[in-house]
Amino acid sequence: MSTVKLAPTGLHIATLACTLLFLSGCASNPYLEAKSSTAAGGQQTRDIAAARTQLTTAKVENVNLGDQKLQRERELERNDKRLRALEADLQKQEVALASALRARKISQARHAELKRESDSIGEETRAVDLKNKGDALGAADTKADAAKETRLRDLERRKKNLESTLAAIAKG
Repeated sequence: MSTVKLAPTGLHIATLACTLLFLSGCASNPYLEAKSSTAAGGQQTRDIAAARTQLTTAKVENVNLGDQKLQRERELERNDKRLRALEADLQKQEVALASALRARKISQARHAELKRESDSIGEETRAVDLKNKGDALGAADTKADAAKETRLRDLERRKKNLESTLAAIAKG
C-alpha cells in the first residue's frame, strides 16, 4: 500500500481552522466552567471557605461589641449611683449647714462660704450627671470617660472635705 501525500489545500486549512475555533470555544463553555468551579478545591469551595472565615470573624466581633456594650452600660450605671450618692450627701450637708447656722455654731460669713462650696459641688455634680446621661446615647470616648472619672473623684473629695468641716462644726 502506498500512501499519497497531498499538499494542504484551502479546504484542509479551513477545516483545521474551524476545528481550532470549536475547541477554543469549549474552553469558555459555561457548563465546563461550572463543573470546574464546583469540583473539590474549585472556586466555589474557595469562596465558601472565605465566606465562613468572614462569618466567624463577624461573629467574634459581634461578641466583642456586645461585651463592650455591657461593660459600658455597667460603667454608666456605676457612675449614676455615685452621682446619686453625691446628691443625697449634699442634701444632708445642706440641712446640717442650715442647722449649724440656726444653732449659731457658725457665722453668717462662714455659712455663706460653705454654702457656695456646697452649691458649686452640686452644680458640677449635675453637669457630670448630664454628661453621663449623654454618654449613654453615644459611642464610648476614652478621653472623655477619663476626664469624667477625674471630675467625679474630685467632686467626691470636695464633698468629703465639706463633710469633715461640717462634722467638726457639729462637734464644736
